[in-house]
Amino acid sequence: MDKRFLQTILICFAISFIYMDWITPDRQPGGGGESQQPIPSPTPQEIPAEDTETQDVVAAVPGVEAVEEQNFFISNPQLMVEITNRGASVVRAALPDYHEEVATNEPIRLLDPEFHSGPAMVVKIQSLGVDLSQRLWEVKSSSDNRVSFRTSLGSGRAVVREYHLPEEGYELENSIEFEGEWSAASDTLYEILGAKRIRYDVSGRAAYPNQWIAASRNRDGTIGEVERRGIEAVELGEIRKDEIAWVGLESNYFAQVLRPVPTAVDPAPSLGLLAYGARPGDQTEYFESLTEQGIQGWPLQVGFRRKIDPAQRHDYTLFLGPKAPLVLDELSSWNAISLIDYGFFGWLVRPFLWLLRTFDGVIGSWGLSIILLTFCIRGVLHPVNKKNQRQMQIQQQGMARLKPQMDEIKEKYKNDAPLQQRKIQELFRKEGVNPAAMFGGCLFIFLQLPIWLALIQTFTIAIELRQASFLWVDDLTRPDMLFQMPFSLPFLGNWFNLLPLVYVIVTLINQKMMPKSEDPQVVAQQKMMSFMMIGFGFIFYSFAAGLMVYFITSALVGIVEQKMIRKDLKAAGVIPASGSAAPEGAKGPSGPGTNGPARPGQGKVHHR
Repeated sequence: MDKRFLQTILICFAISFIYMDWITPDRQPGGGGESQQPIPSPTPQEIPAEDTETQDVVAAVPGVEAVEEQNFFISNPQLMVEITNRGASVVRAALPDYHEEVATNEPIRLLDPEFHSGPAMVVKIQSLGVDLSQRLWEVKSSSDNRVSFRTSLGSGRAVVREYHLPEEGYELENSIEFEGEWSAASDTLYEILGAKRIRYDVSGRAAYPNQWIAASRNRDGTIGEVERRGIEAVELGEIRKDEIAWVGLESNYFAQVLRPVPTAVDPAPSLGLLAYGARPGDQTEYFESLTEQGIQGWPLQVGFRRKIDPAQRHDYTLFLGPKAPLVLDELSSWNAISLIDYGFFGWLVRPFLWLLRTFDGVIGSWGLSIILLTFCIRGVLHPVNKKNQRQMQIQQQGMARLKPQMDEIKEKYKNDAPLQQRKIQELFRKEGVNPAAMFGGCLFIFLQLPIWLALIQTFTIAIELRQASFLWVDDLTRPDMLFQMPFSLPFLGNWFNLLPLVYVIVTLINQKMMPKSEDPQVVAQQKMMSFMMIGFGFIFYSFAAGLMVYFITSALVGIVEQKMIRKDLKAAGVIPASGSAAPEGAKGPSGPGTNGPARPGQGKVHHR
């Protein structure tokens, strides 16, 4: 039995370590999910030009007047972007409603040269050997929310692009027109690509650092399956697929998504996907050094390839915004809500999120909402826990009652271990005793494992919890980080997190309050459970503070629940009343002469 229990404990720890290794990237120095040095958010007046010469002058084609590099700023209350005429591309994007850090009001940036983002909405015509991304385009017109560019390719051909930012929302509109005679139009393709990096989430709250995402188009025109992949080296440097509705890069809470706009001619456009990245072994050390700096290491540009059509304007939108349900629900035409990855336990994550948002809408506190969610979950599990405790008590009493007979069998068959074990099992069956039920405590932990994993995913994807404060915690999606220590501990870092220690203390108190037993197996089990809880304290050290609020509340509720269950079991006669021994000669629940556990007054009671 001890061996079986030890195996169960090892499995518990293995699942915890393996799962956290899958979902939790290494925390970077500084403890945050952003770059190590917070970069002041630029305003339209303060954003400098890229690391190129601002007065760079290039002629588009021989005989065409030179064009100077210029930057333009268009914005609405939700999105602020910087567009340059170098490649007629987007070089910066910021979200005024979301902040870099809790202590500042600096808008969070999704694209920025300091993130090594590279430009977004780059257009290339590979077959003609034309690199439009480095060309300085002529500025046709500009206003507060619109700017248009044109570049000549010679022989009467030109490309015209226009950007427009609506008065509200996170979608930047872009149109492309091809002027002139394109004799090889049916065979000529152009490419349009997004930025190769976006804001990088690297803290313990992230289920993934960054990924790229693509949605297929079904034959009936609806959005099909959404595929996610980690950003890493790309075999042969590129990936191509057909029938794609939209593509993008995503971090934990934000995304960049490029999609073609439906038209009367093509109401359900699906294009050929392109993904350009670094090949395996190409600048590996450099990309890894970027990761250490809190920047998405491996580059990846995702976009589309499409035939040039001089008779038709091509329209695209670039979504640059948060993965917030209220935002994405308004973009149902392209199933934007699928940007939120609810994970394998989505059937649990969705109701958890609904309850949290409902509670917050009533009481206005995410921390208190987590506490109320804990009460709900414990309430649902209470009948299971009570039944489990009842079975444990019944089997413990049955084992104690059978101990003399077990000792007799062990002595009688001490030289024949298989026969000894068989005789003991026959005794258990005859008397209706099931020793496995004594390990219901660990069984109850396994029962809660899907709930724990679902809660981890809940606190990972709930953008509302980002920078939500509670007590001394500034951000419920990060460890509580009470203060920074002058030294660093192996595996734990240099931040002192109080909540995991509180959790360990509460669980150990709960263990001490458990009834004492003289059974060596039960004593060993309780000791192992205590060590297990201390081990979980190390595992939970870098967990989100919101998750630790749940664990601590659950442990405190468990103490009260334990007292309530024991009181009910005493009233039902399952647990002998204080100062009394178990009824003499009482049988187990399936034993002869009884329909259940011993009741008060049944049999002869010996007073101590």
